[in-house]
Amino acid sequence: MHQRILVSLFLLAAFARAQDSKTERTIDFGFEQRVRNEDWNNILDYSDATDDQRTQVRYRTRVWLKAPLGDNIDVNVGLNQETNTWQYPAKNNHLDEVVFETANINIKKLFVKGLSLTIGRQNIMKGEGFVLFEGNPGDGSRSTYFNAVDLAYSWKKSKLELLGIMNPKRDRMLPRFNDQHKILQDWDMSSLGWYYTDNNNKAMPWEAYYLYTKEVHDYLAPSNYQFQPDRHISMLGGRLVRKLPQGWSATGEYALEWGAQHPDVAIRAWGGYGYLKKQFKHSWKPYVLGGYWAMSGDNPNTKNRIEGWDPLYGRWPKWSELYIYSQVKELGVAYWTNMGMWQAETGFSPHKMISARFTYYHMGAFQPFTLGSAKIFGKGTDRGDNLQARVDFVPNKSWKAHVLYETQRSGDFYTAQKPGFFLRFEVSYLLKVSVKESQLRNMLGGASSN
Repeated sequence: MHQRILVSLFLLAAFARAQDSKTERTIDFGFEQRVRNEDWNNILDYSDATDDQRTQVRYRTRVWLKAPLGDNIDVNVGLNQETNTWQYPAKNNHLDEVVFETANINIKKLFVKGLSLTIGRQNIMKGEGFVLFEGNPGDGSRSTYFNAVDLAYSWKKSKLELLGIMNPKRDRMLPRFNDQHKILQDWDMSSLGWYYTDNNNKAMPWEAYYLYTKEVHDYLAPSNYQFQPDRHISMLGGRLVRKLPQGWSATGEYALEWGAQHPDVAIRAWGGYGYLKKQFKHSWKPYVLGGYWAMSGDNPNTKNRIEGWDPLYGRWPKWSELYIYSQVKELGVAYWTNMGMWQAETGFSPHKMISARFTYYHMGAFQPFTLGSAKIFGKGTDRGDNLQARVDFVPNKSWKAHVLYETQRSGDFYTAQKPGFFLRFEVSYLLKVSVKESQLRNMLGGASSN
């Protein structure tokens, strides 16, 4: 399968080389090395009865290439690997698998003015990533790619994209090196839909979208309480930003889901958020933000209907790096559902290299969790309080670092109330190089003559 895909992509790219170029093109190379040190405890069950402490170092290496094939076509190829070394509990890890993070062709002009096409493995983020950002929640922070086709038509300051996505639970689209047969997500996912972005009014940009998604072939056994039978879902939603005087802005997004789960269970769910933000005029760029985020929960008393929000491609630590692990015992890592969260946040930048933010969430549930282990989940709907502090240091374009601390004090949604914490230190280095085609030919010619 993956051989045919690669051949098709590069045949399409080769066709583009027949075009005559009037301008000299450049080839872009990139390299990134990221190191994360993470330490956390009590965030799986908020109890000291079991030892769930973990201390780990994550080494992610990325390299990529963007090469023009004609004036209007680029080919993008990128490799990625992340090795996770556990210090506690001790676990010997060596080089992990190397995967294609990107492998796509971007045709910037296709047939008519404003029409473009990107086909292949690519990153996609729409809006704030509420429903479209993470294609592989099972591989942690290694990658977020989609195997997708994105046919876009742009006019004035509007853009309509037709999307096709195919993300299997295990990668079978492209080769892997040192293949570890990773579970990238809980089931095979595929989607068709559209996404419209409108920036014609600077004071009120907005977006609208529709996705039809299938989730089939759950890798878990049917006897597992987290097993999900095959389902299909339609999602219709929109996002609006209203820029107000004196540094104020209001943002909101809302979506409805409907569909069915095998054999004949209806799906009716909703999710959305709204928040206000005030940006102050000061050299420190201070801001304050307050809002509410909600994702419907499944009512256990309705046997032939599922009301729980399906996050689709929104399974990532948007709100909390800590709490995605607390969700492991519910429906899976970063499976945001059955949530109501009040948010208060402030941030500032005391120096051009330094920024800081402080965030508070009061987390609730619409329904108690009635599946799984009664030793973990209580009978209430108070998930607890989450406090976060983060400081970023960016001395230049190549180096950046941050420290993040979170703590969670659980409520009666859980049977135990021991506080949990998550601490992370991160440093990353980025190198980008652009080389003109003539320079590359001269370099290669000089090397061959030697």
